Amino acid sequence: MELSSVCCPGSNESMAPTLLKGRVLTRASVQRGGDTVLEYLIKTTNGPVKVEVHNQRPMAFCHSDEVERILTGVAQTEAWAQPLTLQSFSRQPVHAVYCRTGVMLKRLVSRAQELDVALYEADIKPEQRFLIERFVALDAEFYGYFDASDPSRFVASRVRAASEDISLKAVSLDIECSMSGELYSVGVFGDCEPKVIMVGEGDGVLTCHRDGLDHRVAVEWAADEVSLLLSLQRWFLEVDPDILLGWSVVTFDLSLLWRRAKHHGMRLCIGRFGKPLNWKVEDKHRPETLDLPGRVVLDGIDWLKAAFYQFDSFALDRVAGELLGEGKAIHNPDDRGEEITRLFREDKAALAFYNLTDCRLVWDIFQKTDLIHFALERARLTGLEFGRVGASVAAFNHLYLPHLHRAGFVAPAMQKIPGPDSPGGYVMDSFPGLYRNVLVLDYKSLYPSIIRTFLIDPKGLVLGLTEPEAMSVEGFRGARFSRKSPILPKLVETLASRREEAKANQNGPMSQAVKIIMNSLYGVLGSRGCVFHDYRLASSITLRGHEIMRTTKAWIEAEGFQVIYGDTDSTFVWLGNDAQNARATGCALVEMVNRRWQQQLHDDKGLECFLELEFERHFEQFFMPTLRHSTEGSKKRYVGRYDNGDEKVLVFKGMEQVRSDWSPLARRVQYELYRRLFQQEDLLEYVSDVEKALFAGEYDNELVFQKRLKRDISQYTAKSAPHVKAAAALVSATGDSSRGKRGASISYLFTKAGAEPLGYLSQPIDYDYYFDRQLMPILEPILAVLKVNYQKAGAEQLLLI
Repeated sequence: MELSSVCCPGSNESMAPTLLKGRVLTRASVQRGGDTVLEYLIKTTNGPVKVEVHNQRPMAFCHSDEVERILTGVAQTEAWAQPLTLQSFSRQPVHAVYCRTGVMLKRLVSRAQELDVALYEADIKPEQRFLIERFVALDAEFYGYFDASDPSRFVASRVRAASEDISLKAVSLDIECSMSGELYSVGVFGDCEPKVIMVGEGDGVLTCHRDGLDHRVAVEWAADEVSLLLSLQRWFLEVDPDILLGWSVVTFDLSLLWRRAKHHGMRLCIGRFGKPLNWKVEDKHRPETLDLPGRVVLDGIDWLKAAFYQFDSFALDRVAGELLGEGKAIHNPDDRGEEITRLFREDKAALAFYNLTDCRLVWDIFQKTDLIHFALERARLTGLEFGRVGASVAAFNHLYLPHLHRAGFVAPAMQKIPGPDSPGGYVMDSFPGLYRNVLVLDYKSLYPSIIRTFLIDPKGLVLGLTEPEAMSVEGFRGARFSRKSPILPKLVETLASRREEAKANQNGPMSQAVKIIMNSLYGVLGSRGCVFHDYRLASSITLRGHEIMRTTKAWIEAEGFQVIYGDTDSTFVWLGNDAQNARATGCALVEMVNRRWQQQLHDDKGLECFLELEFERHFEQFFMPTLRHSTEGSKKRYVGRYDNGDEKVLVFKGMEQVRSDWSPLARRVQYELYRRLFQQEDLLEYVSDVEKALFAGEYDNELVFQKRLKRDISQYTAKSAPHVKAAAALVSATGDSSRGKRGASISYLFTKAGAEPLGYLSQPIDYDYYFDRQLMPILEPILAVLKVNYQKAGAEQLLLI
């Protein structure tokens, strides 16, 4: 469906129209006089091309009977309306309201708010709408003309989705600078010749002696900071990368490069076709405000989180250590500012090696995790800009809107007074204790399966509430969903099919991208930041989940087994201490439950069942703790051991073992306690030995906490957080204000004076704190189940005075 007309002013009629296929890297809309021009920087098999689409008007929808109020006093050349065969969710006809400029649309939005008139879809940018209305995501085929005077410019009139294998050039970039921000060097690594551009003079290749080896680094020298920026600008022109990788590359590296260029009165033209690095919002240097035409920037931290990787710390040194088994090429990564300045003054070869190593580590992490492929697949699935992280609501809109329009509706406006919250996932009361032979049975993609099975759909809710009951499916809290052409269930079906195809083709990034998008659907419908939010939609998913989990429990217990816990989509079944063939029993239970759901939903509701219970795991040993100082069972916390064929594996859920706010000693001791518990080895003697060693100072190196500041210490309203107190003490002790800045890593211990920074302790370590507040909370749940007491020997008996 075309919502606006397209023409190509300035097209060279002497040239034959042609098709241009490419991968869309960046999108924008610009004003040229009275014309809104969409600009797409795309990569083709023959290189980058700037595609322009003219006369695409910013637009919104409003009820037809409100058009006159909205446009009263507005010149027809600035904004005008056109009737459409579409309606709102309140079943009223709508007009499309077109504006000559984006500024005019913003004025109409403000006016609509003053008049209390609803404008629909006013937040959809024209460069996005043009693509998503035509189901174009990442790869596109444009129809139009090349500009005879500029072969890199293509003026398009139409576009459609394409499938094109376009190779992209990626480069990892990292900068080194002084504590006050002056640039020392810039390193690049990846699909290019690795090198470092550095302020100074010397040989073209430097040799760094490290770990008994000689490491050679190509260096391009720059006379000063301005020369370095100009050299970097030339490098971008010559190498012309499509993708920039880095670690905090937007908020630190690109932000600092822009600020240093501004300091010298320069524009840093490192975008495609000589476009400058810029920001859409002044003084807001974030990924969503970055303006770098033709280049996609992927930050390692953001994309690891988007792919659901978890680390105690996302510092490059820590992540590289866990994923690659190596770290930064510097002696003290946590206090690297002074060390970098020292290297710049005294050992530029070592600094060049360090700079390039950081680039390589980022590159290797992206290669190891296949994050570039993951980012591509996510863009291909959602229609979001390649490189845009997060944005679940926008992804939902991009998937849903074109289908909604073709069904004859426009999206609703944001609710002024949202309804009540929907309940969360089902969590049953647990039966605490130490068990043998516990099965975990999981529903595969439970919430997407509920959406698909019970036809949960925003448009379906609008129709279902006005249809006869026989034509709809009952939801919860008054919801009914039409059986006629539901949109969201079909989208889930398509996504599920894509995931199975990805699994069959061993396409891990695509499989993971689909899984994340499918699982985000409920969260989007439950989010008050989404225009489709309706508590009846979200409740019809979660409360149906509650019903499914309770019914599953009843069916399994009718077979003679005890369900000891259930959480959202997982059911924990105790088979008894002497169970044989646990896997076969689990598979039989799964088959029984799935068969009964299929039969029941078919007979009672006339629905096809997409619920699928799966056998997840057999825990040979399983421990469900009580709440602290209580006999009541905990929730979302357990430890289990299973046999993977090669070794016995311990799984910790919600325990201190998986939390970064517990000391390394606490986590190590907890692991060993449960290993001994499941092996039926002595516990009390081990705890006694740990206590003695702790108070004797033998574990001091395992007592250090480490945490990063999320903002400057001056911006914390509550100074009670231990790491904030330690940071303030560190700044006071060193006189270095950078130690209290956002992102600073704080290492600290608990002493008799409270939290104090490592290296600046005023009091002895408080071993009582570590034993009472770190070790005893770990030990007590086990002692409670075993009905055993442990008496602390006391620090005064163990300290050597």
